[in-house]
Amino acid sequence: MLRGGLSRRLLRVAAATSSRCSRQQTRLMSKTAIKVERATDFERVFDGSDRYAAVEGRGFIEVSGSDATEFLQGMQCNHMPQIEQGGPGMLTGFLTPQGRMMADAFVYPRNVGVNFPHPAYLIEVDARVHMYVQRMLDFYKLRAKVNICDATSQYAVWSVWGPRSMELVGGSGRVLGHVPRGGLVFKGDETAVADVWAVDRRAPDMGLRLVVKCDKGSGKGLQMPAGFEQRDGTEYRLRRILKGVAEGADDFVKGVAVALETNLDYMRGVHFGKGCYVGQELTIRTHHRGVVRKRVVPVLFGRDGDGTRNPLQVDYTWEPAIARQADITRVVGDSEIPKRERRIPPGKVGSTAFNAGLALMRLEQVEQYAAQQQADGGEGRIAFKVRCEDNQQVFVSPWSPSWWPDGAH
Repeated sequence: MLRGGLSRRLLRVAAATSSRCSRQQTRLMSKTAIKVERATDFERVFDGSDRYAAVEGRGFIEVSGSDATEFLQGMQCNHMPQIEQGGPGMLTGFLTPQGRMMADAFVYPRNVGVNFPHPAYLIEVDARVHMYVQRMLDFYKLRAKVNICDATSQYAVWSVWGPRSMELVGGSGRVLGHVPRGGLVFKGDETAVADVWAVDRRAPDMGLRLVVKCDKGSGKGLQMPAGFEQRDGTEYRLRRILKGVAEGADDFVKGVAVALETNLDYMRGVHFGKGCYVGQELTIRTHHRGVVRKRVVPVLFGRDGDGTRNPLQVDYTWEPAIARQADITRVVGDSEIPKRERRIPPGKVGSTAFNAGLALMRLEQVEQYAAQQQADGGEGRIAFKVRCEDNQQVFVSPWSPSWWPDGAH
C-alpha cells in the first residue's frame, strides 16, 4: 500500500517535472530565435507589448540663452520653429562644413521656465561623438547669446513602445507639428513620466523617447505605470535594427556618411525648406538631383553549413564578430561582375545585434537580391558575404524596410 502510494506520488512529481521542463524548454526556444515568413515581418515582432528600455551610450549638450533657437537653426538640418514653443523634440543631424555627417541627434525643448517658452534645449547624441558636436557648437558660437554646456551626467534617455506608450505624456496620441508663436502646448498630467520627450517618428511604432534626470532614470530604473515591462538595452537595439533605423556613430560614420544615404530624410530628420545651415549644400544638391544609389538597410547574417544562408530568423545564440564598416562582397564568379563592381564593395556593415545588423548597401543590388528571393528562395547566383574578425565568412541577406516611401525600394 505504501509502495503503491509512493509510486503514484512519484508519477505525479515526474509528470509535473516533465511539464515544467517542457514549459521551460518552450520558453527557452522562444528566447533563442525569432522566425518569420518574410523579412519585413521583423519590423513588428516587438510592437505588441508595452515595454521600455534604457538607450545606452548617449551624451547630452544643453544650449540655452536668448539666441538659442536662431543659433541652432543654423547649426543642424531640421527646422527649429517646429519645437521653439515647447512640446516634443525632433530628430535632426549635425553636418561637417563639407556636408558629411558629424552625428545624428535629437533636439528637445526643455519645457521649463517662468516665462514659457524658456529658450533652453537638450541635444542628445552618441556619446562617442558628443565632444565633437560640442566643440563645433563652441566654434560657431561667436557673439551669439547662448550658453553651451555638457549635460551628460545629468540626464538619461529611455525608449518606450507599445499600445499604451502615448498615454505616458498625457496626450491622446496626436503628434504635434508646428505650434504658432504664442500658442499653448499640453505638457501632460499626473500620468506623465517626463517633461522632456519626443515621439520617435523614425519608423512606424518606434514609440517615445523620454529624457529624465539621472536621479529619476538611473540606478533605480525609470518609474513606469503598471503593465510596462522593463527590457534590456539590447532589445531596444535589436528592435531598432530590425526596423531599419540607423542610429549612432556605427551607422552615421563621422566625416564619411551622407545624410540621405543614412535615411535621415526618410526618418523626418531633414527639412528641405529651411534656410542655410552648416553643410547644407551637399544635402540639398543630392535631394534635388533625386539620385541616391546607396542607403542603410537591415540585414541578417547566416551560415551556409547549417542551412541558414538566408535564415529569416534572429538567432539569440550566435553573434558573429564583425568589425564596424567591414566590406560586404558579392559572391559570384569574377567574370560575371562588371569591373566597376569588382573595385567597389556592394556595402559596409554598421551596427549589429546578434545575427542582425544594418548595412550601407547599393540599392540596385538589394533589389536584385530581393527579386531572386521571390523567384528561387535565395539560393541563386546572387549572394553577399562579409569576413568576420576571426577570418570566418558569413552570408549577408539584405532587404528594404516596408515603411520607405513608394518608389524608394
